[in-house]
Amino acid sequence: MKKNFFKISTLLLFGVLFAFSSCKKDNADTQSAEDAARGSYIMADAFALSNDGSGGAKALKAQFSDCKFTYNQLDNGFELTFDNCTDDAGITRNGTIRITASADAFDTEGAGSITIEFVNYTVDNEGVSGSITATFKSGALGFYFDITAKNLKLDYADGTSVLYNTASLTYVFSIANKFSLEISGNSDGINRNGEHFTTTTENMKVEFFASTGCPYPTEGTMTINIDGEKPITLDFSSGTCGEITVSQKGHKDGTITIF
Repeated sequence: MKKNFFKISTLLLFGVLFAFSSCKKDNADTQSAEDAARGSYIMADAFALSNDGSGGAKALKAQFSDCKFTYNQLDNGFELTFDNCTDDAGITRNGTIRITASADAFDTEGAGSITIEFVNYTVDNEGVSGSITATFKSGALGFYFDITAKNLKLDYADGTSVLYNTASLTYVFSIANKFSLEISGNSDGINRNGEHFTTTTENMKVEFFASTGCPYPTEGTMTINIDGEKPITLDFSSGTCGEITVSQKGHKDGTITIF
C-alpha cells in the first residue's frame, strides 16, 4: 500500500470541527451545534488513524506507546483494534476500525478511494458505527477530497444517539486559493432529541500559512436546520482562534470552543 495516498489525510484534522471543550449556557442551541459537528470530528480522527496506520504498526507505536492495540494487515488494507487504549492527547479508543482501499489507491498517488468501517468501536465511551468513504484526486494546481458517510451513528453514554443518514464534505487545497484548505458540504440525520436535522457548510477556510498560525477554521459558516425550529448558524470568523459564534434568531448568541 502506498503511504503517499494517505499522508495528506492528516490535513482533515485541521479542516473540520473538533469535539468541543466548552459550551456556554446561552439561549442559542449550542447543544445541537455540538451534535451536528461531532460526526465531523469522528471522521477526521478516523482518517488520521488511517494515515498513521498506512505506514504499518511501527508508525503507530509512537502515538500509542503506553496502551494496547492490534494491527492486522489485509489484502486490500488493514485493521486497527484498540483495547482501552488512551493516546497522548487523552483520547481513549476501544474496538476496531477497518480500512480498505480501491486498487487505484495502491497504484497511484493521483486518484483512488478508501473506506473506513467501524466495528464495535468507541471513542471516549461513545459508540461509533457505519462507514466513511473518501475519494482523492489531484492535479497540477492542487488536490481535493470528496468524503461521504453512510449511516454514521454516534451512541452516547446517557443512552441518546445521533444518526447521520448521509454526510458529504469536499476539501479543496490548491495554488488558486493560496494554499488554504476550503471545505463545503452537507449532512442529514436525526439528533439526540429524535428530531430530523440537516447541515450546510459553506466557505469554511483554514489558512495554514497565515501569520496568525491558527490551525482551525477562521472563515465560513455551518447552518443547522432542525424541523420546527429557527436555523442555527455557526460562524467561524469570530477573530479568536478556535472560538465559534453560535446564533439563532430570537435567542442570545452563544460561543463554543474547539479544543
